[in-house]
Amino acid sequence: MARLPEVNVEGTPFKKALANAPEILDAFQQMDNALNNILEPELMEMLRLRSASNNGCDY
Repeated sequence: MARLPEVNVEGTPFKKALANAPEILDAFQQMDNALNNILEPELMEMLRLRSASNNGCDY
């Protein structure tokens, strides 16, 4: 059961939860865009998988 309501925005459940605080969602999206411009797509995917694994999340 989710602790935060998912706001009706496009994206992952994580982004929907962040949308409860628009300023945090905006900062996250800026970081995500910057990383996508710097890192290769394969490395970004590995980072997402590692982060999910480290936090015990399904991906």
